[in-house]
Amino acid sequence: MGEDTHPRAMCACLVDELHQIACCLDGAGRLSSESRPRVLGLGERFCAFAARAYSVASLAEVTSEQARAFVMASSADGRPASVATMRLRRSTLRLLFRTARELGLVAGDPTVDLVLPPRTNEAARALTDLEVQQCRRVALEDLTSTRLVVPWALGEATARTAEIPHLVVGDLDLARGRVWIHGSTNTKPRWGALTSWGVRQLERHLREHGLTDKRVSLTFRGTDNLESRRAHSSQAIRETMQRAGLTVDKSVRPQSLAAWAGRGVLTETGRIELAAQALGMRSLDGTAWFVGWEWAAPCEAAGG
Repeated sequence: MGEDTHPRAMCACLVDELHQIACCLDGAGRLSSESRPRVLGLGERFCAFAARAYSVASLAEVTSEQARAFVMASSADGRPASVATMRLRRSTLRLLFRTARELGLVAGDPTVDLVLPPRTNEAARALTDLEVQQCRRVALEDLTSTRLVVPWALGEATARTAEIPHLVVGDLDLARGRVWIHGSTNTKPRWGALTSWGVRQLERHLREHGLTDKRVSLTFRGTDNLESRRAHSSQAIRETMQRAGLTVDKSVRPQSLAAWAGRGVLTETGRIELAAQALGMRSLDGTAWFVGWEWAAPCEAAGG
């Protein structure tokens, strides 16, 4: 039977545990308004699944086999779960059990050894150095505007399109060639290393627009909602890639820029954990996949 059935009644203990977890996540600000319904909805479906299929009364009773069954369950119409769906379920369970451990509700994580198929057919490949140089050139073609160069400079520092809209003037530390990236539901807060090209473009942007207020957005001057601002950042990077003639390759997408930056850290240091730190990623396995590097790690670290 597939997992995507309507949640049935659960015992009071499971309901209370889910409520505690939701309050903890909300209090810590770990979920965005977009991801909250999806994460908590999946958590509810998992608990309903475990209670129905295995008579589980609390999260502490969940076994690795039960977690695996949920993650790999087919849909209600019998179709096998896609790799993306399985990874979403697993990452959701890891977040729930990590929070449950913090609350003292459980002692371990039943997904810690749950290995899933790779997403090689879904990966956005890292750009090459030559492609980045080409994108810099086309971003500079309009010398009267910094609309394209600023998102590109921030992307070279590993900022994703979900992170770029949140960056303000006060996040820049141009003297040290870095920018404070606040993170997202998928990435950790961190200092992003700006390239020398990026520093020059951001200095020009601040100078030409007279930006001195530390609260002013670096990339978006309008008043639209967060989703619109995110789309604006994504479109700016995608447009740069399109102008450079790179989007004919379907594996080139906005995240290809951050993948280039992470790949550069890995090439320079030879250490995947430093690439993960630079990218703000919680999983070494996920980092290796993101930058297009194959390695022999047996399973993904929690939270990826």
